[in-house]
Amino acid sequence: RYRVRFWARVDVPREFQVAFYRPGATFTFLGGPPGFFESQIRMAAAVGVHFVSFPVGLPWPAPGEAEDWSGVDAACEAVLRENPEALLLPRIPMDPPPWWQSAFPDEIMRWDDAPAKAHRGVAVVASPRYRRDAGRRLDALVRHLEMRFAAHVAGYHPTGQNTGEWFYEDTWGRALNGYAPADLTAWRQWLRARYRTDAALRTAWHDPAAALNAAVVPTPAARRAAPVGVFRDPRTQKPLLDWAEFQQHAMADCVRDFARVVRGATRGRKLVVFFYGYGFEFGAVPTGPATSGHYALRRVLDSPDIDVLCAPISYFDRGPGGSAPAMTAAESVALAGKLWLNEDDTATHLSSGTFPGHTEKVSTLAETNALLLRNVGQAALRNFGTWWMDLGATGWFNDPGMWAAMTRLNALDAPLLDRPAAFRPEVAAVLDERSALHVADGGDVATRPAVYEARGALGRMGAPYGQYLLDDVTRGRVRGAKLYVFLDAWALSGTQRADLLRATRGSTRVWCYAAGYIDGDRHSTDGMRQLTGFAVRTATGGRARAVPTARGRRLGLRQPFGVEAAVRPLFAASDARPEETLATYSDGSAAVALRQTPSGRSLFVGVPGLTSELLRLAARAAGVHLFTEDDCSVYAQAPFLVVHAAANGPVRIDTGRTGPVRDLLSGKVVGRGPSITLPPLRRGETRLLRY
Repeated sequence: RYRVRFWARVDVPREFQVAFYRPGATFTFLGGPPGFFESQIRMAAAVGVHFVSFPVGLPWPAPGEAEDWSGVDAACEAVLRENPEALLLPRIPMDPPPWWQSAFPDEIMRWDDAPAKAHRGVAVVASPRYRRDAGRRLDALVRHLEMRFAAHVAGYHPTGQNTGEWFYEDTWGRALNGYAPADLTAWRQWLRARYRTDAALRTAWHDPAAALNAAVVPTPAARRAAPVGVFRDPRTQKPLLDWAEFQQHAMADCVRDFARVVRGATRGRKLVVFFYGYGFEFGAVPTGPATSGHYALRRVLDSPDIDVLCAPISYFDRGPGGSAPAMTAAESVALAGKLWLNEDDTATHLSSGTFPGHTEKVSTLAETNALLLRNVGQAALRNFGTWWMDLGATGWFNDPGMWAAMTRLNALDAPLLDRPAAFRPEVAAVLDERSALHVADGGDVATRPAVYEARGALGRMGAPYGQYLLDDVTRGRVRGAKLYVFLDAWALSGTQRADLLRATRGSTRVWCYAAGYIDGDRHSTDGMRQLTGFAVRTATGGRARAVPTARGRRLGLRQPFGVEAAVRPLFAASDARPEETLATYSDGSAAVALRQTPSGRSLFVGVPGLTSELLRLAARAAGVHLFTEDDCSVYAQAPFLVVHAAANGPVRIDTGRTGPVRDLLSGKVVGRGPSITLPPLRRGETRLLRY
């Protein structure tokens, strides 16, 4: 017997429960009242939500020890007790146990700041031993669950690396990984597969001493060097570009390997789910996007063994008034025949702690429901899946009022399920994975505004947009777009430039910061000219800041934008005529210019970053239908429209159609199209309309 004393302090009034668990591979419940987990399962079941995502352990016994499935079984049984109709989606941690780490220390990740982070228990994803051993344990777990709970298991969700999301541990920090012996072995194998001979390696690296069997992982000093600014020098820093690509392939191939295991163990009958592909989100990584390992999405999409990819809703712009953007090229995921799923870990009025997104916490049920309606509405119209994530495991969604609001969304879900349609927006935001590999340490001075924060402007422009990979555009898979926004088309071959211009002929193209600058193993302003239609020169105006001209102001540009800091490289449109120049640098050179070219309108944007004003200007030039010219988030799939207010005040809507406009939840007519004005909305308020 034990006597236990404890104290607690909470930030809001809440129900408080105490329970006891036995630690192990999973925590086994020993005693106490039903908790928030059980309560939320019951609330979900009551409104017809039966999929349940929950953690289980991965039994990984040492040699000679017996497998213990009791914790895994108990976790599944706990869900089924609360909802016998539940469809289980267990999350499976793939990190190796301590005994394995001790037995195989060369397979455990190491960082350049050892010994501070020398041992975190995270395996090298490129290690064949790790993939083999972890794969065997995954296979055993799946087969066990198929034997015990097959009728209830919907699928499997293996997790690993940083927060289980298959990006390299400590991506957001300053330490650099890749210094375990297993990394070196895999790196040399990758180089041999790519170059085959020392002669080919020496030519590519411009290094007469390079040898496949003697190649080393680039030093921390080399990886942190940025001699020419935002981008790597493709001639002198080719080993760094190869290393970046190797790290993407290693992570993607690890994901593919574990997916193949699950597919085989279930004989192809269950969903296979992974976190991966945060290409828009990792534009803000200080050491460069490639540090994450998430820039081989196409490689993952090509796997026949993966059904669902997922991520949290972006931690940028997710609060009241925000646009809740996706982390990935979500529409490219759909084009590949897979489902994108948003993990909605919104900080509700019941949330607690300092988890990611906690600064966006709201204080009332009404404010919570406004965010959830926005999030689920977007998911429905863009054909996403979504789940609500109690990130703190303290009852963030433990309120019947949230689930009651969910039932009202049947008015949106039912007709979309009856008549499903592909999401084909008129605006395409385009990301190039290979270009992201060229960003140097510190390059986030440009990539944060150019890629990560650009979603805020896209979300407020007044028209829905889709997120695509560049190769889907070059292959002609993106249909219906009138406006293409190329966020990072920095490193393109001549063939890619030609394919891109041909595929988007007749459309309006927005060329964001340094488009076309990297051509093979050289930097090329001629490549920029071929792509943008403007002659380009290096800007000398200091800060990467664009100030609207009189012409720009007449077209709707009111505010300067860009970056307060100096950015290298920085470019101006040197042959832009006065009537084409919409904004200038401090030296008077053209920072933003719009030109009619033989193949379509071209908008050159020299500074990193975009504004909703600039995108509306481009949309009007492209003939895109703008549902509103007020800053607010708009998601649309005819005849449905979701509006989320970015500020207090009325919102003017142009549906583009005559006839009544109804509030989808109340059924009341709020006006007659095509032009209506919604009564003043509060910042963060969401309206669902049918027009």
